[in-house]
Amino acid sequence: MHALSELETTFRSLVTDGDFERELAGILKDYVERLTEHYLRENGEGPLIYLKREDLNHTGAHKINNAVAQALLAKRELSLRRELVNTVLLQPPVVLALVCSVLIYMGAQDMERQELNVFRMRLLGAELRGVHSGTATLKDPTSEAIRDWVTNDETTHYILGSVAGPHPYPMMVRDFHAVIGKETRRQALEKWGGKPDVL
Repeated sequence: MHALSELETTFRSLVTDGDFERELAGILKDYVERLTEHYLRENGEGPLIYLKREDLNHTGAHKINNAVAQALLAKRELSLRRELVNTVLLQPPVVLALVCSVLIYMGAQDMERQELNVFRMRLLGAELRGVHSGTATLKDPTSEAIRDWVTNDETTHYILGSVAGPHPYPMMVRDFHAVIGKETRRQALEKWGGKPDVL
């Protein structure tokens, strides 16, 4: 599929593009509120366990790292007019509604269960399409989103939030979330003078 090969070429060129990395780092710092801190888990005896608090990011989850990066990639390099996603989860679509114009496919049952979040997404400008076919949960909106994407691949970027789907998506999600590990390494060196024993 042409869209996938174009996406891979674009992604590979961006991972070495200093301007893209600086713009993304600025967004992650100023908007997402990166760098997330480590907190010592109070567990009495035994090893010291520190928790990297991704839940303290703006929107309350790590998903924003990938969402912002993919939205920036599509906006800067692919010149696409639409971003679309399928979801059953709360955070990814809310994140996307924050960072770009997005069409969200969501199971009708999930829309009922997540009524407040649906309201939030619409308030942020997202267009939601309820999927009533099949079980009206995750599988069916995924199928609808992919159908939409392959029909409109010249104007649409499909954002996948998990390490799943066709290449290059798993690689992109992995690399865009690598900010967490890179921060952890840098923080450990600054705070404790070395890398953690176990990560």
